Amino acid sequence: KPTEMAVWPNGLAGPDIENGENPVVITTGETGYDRNRRDYFQTNGQVEIRNPWIEGLKFTLQGAADKFIGRTKRWQTPWSLYFWDKVSYEADGTTPKLTKTVRSTFTDPMLRQTDEEDLRITLTGLVNYDRTFKDNHTISLLAGAQKETRRGDNFSAYRRNFISPAVDQFSVGGTAQQDVGNLGLQTSIFGQQARLSYFGRAAYNYREKYLAEVLWRYDGSYFFPEDKRFGFFPGVLVGWNIFKEDFFKSISFVNTLKLRASYGQMGNDRVNLREFAYLPTYSLSGVQVINGQQARTLTESGVPNLNFTWEVANNANLGLEGSVLNNKVFFEFDVFRNERSRMLITRSGSTAQTSGITALLPPVNEGRLENKGFEFRVGYNGKAGDLTYNVSVNGGYSINKVLEWNEAPGAPDYQRATGHSFGTNGFDVLAFQYDGVFRDEKDISANKLNYTFESNLRPGDMKFKDFNGDGKIDGLDAVRMDKNRDPRFTGGININISYKNFDVSALIQGATGGLQFINFNETGEFGNYTQYSYNNRWSVENPSNVDPRLVSRNNRYYTNNQGNNTYFFRNNDYLRFKNFELGYNVSTGIIQRIGISRLRAYVSGLNLITWDKLKLWDPETVASNGYTYPQARILSTGVRVTF
Repeated sequence: KPTEMAVWPNGLAGPDIENGENPVVITTGETGYDRNRRDYFQTNGQVEIRNPWIEGLKFTLQGAADKFIGRTKRWQTPWSLYFWDKVSYEADGTTPKLTKTVRSTFTDPMLRQTDEEDLRITLTGLVNYDRTFKDNHTISLLAGAQKETRRGDNFSAYRRNFISPAVDQFSVGGTAQQDVGNLGLQTSIFGQQARLSYFGRAAYNYREKYLAEVLWRYDGSYFFPEDKRFGFFPGVLVGWNIFKEDFFKSISFVNTLKLRASYGQMGNDRVNLREFAYLPTYSLSGVQVINGQQARTLTESGVPNLNFTWEVANNANLGLEGSVLNNKVFFEFDVFRNERSRMLITRSGSTAQTSGITALLPPVNEGRLENKGFEFRVGYNGKAGDLTYNVSVNGGYSINKVLEWNEAPGAPDYQRATGHSFGTNGFDVLAFQYDGVFRDEKDISANKLNYTFESNLRPGDMKFKDFNGDGKIDGLDAVRMDKNRDPRFTGGININISYKNFDVSALIQGATGGLQFINFNETGEFGNYTQYSYNNRWSVENPSNVDPRLVSRNNRYYTNNQGNNTYFFRNNDYLRFKNFELGYNVSTGIIQRIGISRLRAYVSGLNLITWDKLKLWDPETVASNGYTYPQARILSTGVRVTF
């Protein structure tokens, strides 16, 4: 805290904010140590076999093995900090009398050691056949198979109640509260994973005028039940080089024109849901006394489901690209639609919380999500004497919508996920509608709404809208957000100019259509306040009706359970002058006389100017609390010399 001493004049560590976290101590060895040793053995190899009697035929065998062995020793010792009550002094009457207090969250030394190992093996076999016939017809065929396996194991031991914090060996620890066991591998409760894929591609090209490609995958994953383990995912791509048609030759101002389209499916098994959910799995639940003896017990950690399989992404794209006016103007435009079907979700929405099994539910294929949009790029190449320049504009728009989800029965339409965006701080958030601030006691007295979660309203507290009009503010007034953190449109401008020996390049980028959730809750006694909160806060001297009063951490309704409200959702649109460079190339005739082939001097800048509405921290950050390293504005100059 800015009002406390980090280190007292005698060198002793001062107070903490909480949990003993005074950096003067926790960045030293006084709290113990955490030693982590990691050994990796990584190897890969490839063999290619070509048949001299069949032109274009090739066999490829690839293999990779990655072995990891890790050992961790974490020794934690309690530590103390020194406090002054602002009243007591030593005998000299001027030196503060400090009190030593153990501030770590534990009071005795603790030791944990862990051994881990992990082996990943990937084997791939490919057959390629590429051939051109009569200089007009080109075919390309590919077939292959790939197998991926992962197997790991680990062991850990834990003890506390050591004889002394000076001895960090298991043999001098106490026997009470000790523990041994397996921690579980990083991504699998059994430490085993396996995938098997068969795939192929057939492509045809006729004189770069007509192009077609068919591809397919047949993938199997350990994530699914045995009879649902494999999925077939095809795709097709076609292209038409319109410019090469005879009927197009009379159109002189068009230099290139290509039309392309594609449709395909991809499968997904990388979801953040419980693995081996088709089996009845168990977890340790503690120690019970059975027949007078202590015994570890197991509880069911998940309800099994024998009937789920791959998520499917259905992708469609249509594109047009070309150039006109002697390639001075070039353009590219794409429209796309992606529909994820059979999405793996749980039925936690329609399962009553009172059932006690919502956290144990297995995956089911019951979600659908649509994402659609467009992308473009348009540019111009110009030349006037010694001046040449290139300017291009690019952008992309994308919006998604939940088509089908497992909803809570009886939920009002404005709280349902279906029909709304999916994404961080969007789909998964119901937000109260912010409606200003109670300016004073008179304002509170005039309030007719029943704030069911707060009986003692105070000046400076937030107001919420009674969305459903029932005369009270409760959970039914929270509304599903229709935007999320991801911008709907992103774009940029590229500029390149050269004149004789000078050249200039610049990039401007920007985004719009997103909302950033600003987490003001970890403030006050825990971590101070943002400058924005302090400058705009309600106070007796400044009774604002726009910004609320400051509170410590989450001790008011509008920073606690009702903290998801639209006051904390801010526009993260921005425009950024991303980079700029001005350079000068010294004429070769001058520098070659002294043995230099090229000499270039330049000055450049990165993140020069940002215009945004957030005004708190970098608008591109994904951290709602701003706990990220800020964008650096860099100015540099230099000389590049080539001999």
